[in-house]
Formats: sequence, structure tokens, C-alpha cells
Amino acid sequence: MMEEMVRVRGLGGEKMGKSDAQNAIGIDWSEDMIFRAYRERGITDPQKVRKNDAGDPYNRCLSVYPMHEIVTDGEKETRIIAGECMRGERGCIDCKRQLAHNIAKVLTPFQERQAALATKDEHIREVLHEGGKRAREIIQPTVEKVRDKMGVVMY
Repeated sequence: MMEEMVRVRGLGGEKMGKSDAQNAIGIDWSEDMIFRAYRERGITDPQKVRKNDAGDPYNRCLSVYPMHEIVTDGEKETRIIAGECMRGERGCIDCKRQLAHNIAKVLTPFQERQAALATKDEHIREVLHEGGKRAREIIQPTVEKVRDKMGVVMY
């Protein structure tokens, strides 16, 4: 079975990736940080100069509308956004603000999990330490056999 793949566009319209920090959104970013990044670097329709100008979100909005299609709840909502843009009822800043809100909603569960894990540093270290001890117990007989066959003497 073939899975559907989604190409996530970065702020500049190219594929988003962690190696290009200027083109990506951090998983730990706040809604305000996301909005500022899209406001400054997000690419919208260059022919939509004023809020009431008609825009083309499908063909000329390289990074903002494609991200709406990924993170905004439901096809109906994305069609409303596109329709308002094409009729000149929605400005690019409003679109970027709503996108930042929707991205923040998607990231919230990940941020909460990250925060919960950060408070359990000692527990994580303990789990890793105990796991290492158990792994050494399991592998020790094999290591001893290999040393014996190779003639390696441990002092």
C-alpha cells in the first residue's frame, strides 16, 4: 500500500528542512514567533499589494496557503480562506496570523510532551543507566567467549 506523502514548504516556498534555519519553523516556537517568521519571510501572492486586491492562493502564494492546506482544520476552512483571498476580502497579514495560530495548535501537543520530558531529566538518566546495566549483563557471556577465543587477557 502506498502512503500519501506531503511536501511541507518552508517560509521561502522551498521544501522545509532543519538544515535551513531561515526557512523552517521550530517545534518549540510560540504562536507569536511563528507569526513574526511568516510576516517577515513567508511568501504570499506578489500581485496582491493591498488587502482588497484579488489574490491567487493556489498558484502565486508559495508558502502561506500551501501550509494552510496542511495545518488548517478541514477542506471547507481552507476553501473559505482561498475564496476570501481571491475576492480581496482577506489580507496577507490576516492570513499569516491565522496560519500561525493553526500551526501553534498543531505543535502544542509536541511542546507539552517536550516540557513533560524536560522535567524528568533524572528519571531519563536513571532509565538509561539501568538499561545499560541490563545490556551489559546480557552481553557479558558473549564478550567473555570472544575474548577467550581471541586470546585477549583482561587484567
